Amino acid sequence: MNIWKALFTSGSFEPHGYCYLWKPGLVWLHVVSDSLIAAAYFAIPVVLIGFLRKRRDLPFGWMFVLFGAFIVACGSTHLMEVWDLWHATYWLAGVIKAITAALSIATAILLVKLVPDAVSFPSAKQWIQANAALEQEIRDRREIEIELRLSETNYREQAQLLDLTHDAIFVRSFDSKILYWNHGAEKLYGWSKEEARGKTTHDLLQTEYLVPLPDILSQTISTGYWERELVHRCRDGSQVVVSSRWMLVKDDGGNPISFLESNRDITLRKRDQEKFRNLLESAPDAIVIVDENGKIQLINAQTENLFGYSRGELVGQAIELLLPHRFHERHVADRTSYSRSPHPRAMGAGLDLYGRRKDGTEFPVEVSLSPIETEQGSLISSAIRDVTTRKLAEQEIQKLNADLNEKLAQLEAANKELEAFSYSVSHDLRAPLRHIDGFSRILKEDYGSDLPEDAKRYLDRILDAVTRMGQLIDDLLNLARIGRKEMVRKLTSVEAVFRLAMADLPSGSDERNIEWRIEPLPEVRCDPGLLKLVFVNLISNAVKFTRPRQTAVIEVGTRQVDGTPIFFVRDNGVGFDLKYADKLFGVFQRLHRQEDFEGTGIGLATVQRIVHRHGGKIWAESQPGRGTTFFFTLAPSSVSELAVRE
Repeated sequence: MNIWKALFTSGSFEPHGYCYLWKPGLVWLHVVSDSLIAAAYFAIPVVLIGFLRKRRDLPFGWMFVLFGAFIVACGSTHLMEVWDLWHATYWLAGVIKAITAALSIATAILLVKLVPDAVSFPSAKQWIQANAALEQEIRDRREIEIELRLSETNYREQAQLLDLTHDAIFVRSFDSKILYWNHGAEKLYGWSKEEARGKTTHDLLQTEYLVPLPDILSQTISTGYWERELVHRCRDGSQVVVSSRWMLVKDDGGNPISFLESNRDITLRKRDQEKFRNLLESAPDAIVIVDENGKIQLINAQTENLFGYSRGELVGQAIELLLPHRFHERHVADRTSYSRSPHPRAMGAGLDLYGRRKDGTEFPVEVSLSPIETEQGSLISSAIRDVTTRKLAEQEIQKLNADLNEKLAQLEAANKELEAFSYSVSHDLRAPLRHIDGFSRILKEDYGSDLPEDAKRYLDRILDAVTRMGQLIDDLLNLARIGRKEMVRKLTSVEAVFRLAMADLPSGSDERNIEWRIEPLPEVRCDPGLLKLVFVNLISNAVKFTRPRQTAVIEVGTRQVDGTPIFFVRDNGVGFDLKYADKLFGVFQRLHRQEDFEGTGIGLATVQRIVHRHGGKIWAESQPGRGTTFFFTLAPSSVSELAVRE
């Protein structure tokens, strides 16, 4: 409390005005002077504060703050001089002066330390020179910026052009970092530009090289270009084969700065080529592909096997190497003419051609020609087939044909003899049979009452034997005629033919209890007379072999199998054992005793011959005691209408 009282009270001191004897002029001189000095001191910090707020980037800002505090303190001492003219607060004035002294000493000390740094600041001249250099640099940078903008515009235009191509194009640095990645690369590999940029190409694409990478880089740098096929892996893990082209990129000064790589997807083309090679190698014929000049470009393994040359010996050679020397000159002319107007030529084409193997042997061939258009130009594919075996077979066939013609002539003569024999059988053999039959009947009718019973029985047996002999002769003649008779095919109702066959049945069948089950039958193209004979024999057999049955059941119908009608005649007769089926259609072959069932053993042989002449087949199914079913077909071409008539 005493300190504060001492600071703000006069105590026993007298104001300075007493020292000036309160002379007005002197008092006001000091008042005005000190007031102006204080105002000036207080104005200086205000200006410094405004300056610092606008130039916060100036170094040594703390020095300005300290200097401003010093100036404010100095101004305060002058204000205290004015105050002390009327108030003797000398302790307060002393404290303010002490503060001013401390600030002045601190400012002086720090200013001394600051002087070397301040001295190092450029002079005004240096600032002018630096400013001029800076202005020049600004102008240079503006020019560079303009050039960069022009380059960027060109780059964008080039990038847009590169994005239009379907090829995958990217630019990479010398350390293989991707700098540019076009739209084609995004589409082919699956990575976007942002994902690919900065990556190492060989690691990203897992490139498979056919030659070492250092050799590729060395060639690209030395020649500026490299081209070959590579295998890359896409983002989805699939592999693509690309036709890769590398180009060295240089700046305006000719200094290499990067590599531009263009990759075209040829995966499908490689697959097609592989398929073509496989087809070529799997071809049964020798395949030789030549260019327009007749130079061999490609062959298959069959060519090597056929001519004895290896691929290396043939590729690049003239096709005439595979021809006998006597054909060379003519073949060159023919080849030149064909090249002017190429067209497919079928195998053979009526030409007698020969090939020549490496060992000099010649062999007959057939050659088919086909023109092929490729990116490299027109090619001609020739399929060469060794026809040695066929030629020998043709010679053998010609020999066999000659032998056959000779045998046909012999057969024709035999047929004429057979016809003469048939005529003899028909007339010469029948006459004695008629005599035997006639005289036997006369004996029986005129002298039967005088003959003993044994004689009558012998006459009956003679008459039966004559009847069977006559029937046998008729059947043999019918069988012979069927083989010689010309077939007359026409559209025929099978059902109508069957009704006609029914009319020819023996009269005794009407007296039996027979249940007929007749299905609708289709129309076919056949010989109706022969088909009638088939039904007559089959239904006669059915009637005959059902005699032991109290009620006979005979079915006639058809079934469709794969579009072909199969006709059948089924009965519930005595049947037979199928192990004897191979004898069923043989001439004079019988499966039952004559005493049980009459017959000559020729009827089924006749049926089989008729069916075979129609191009069909016949077979039977049977079980002893359970009946028999005969099936037969006609040739598929005989069927004209599968819809049956109702």
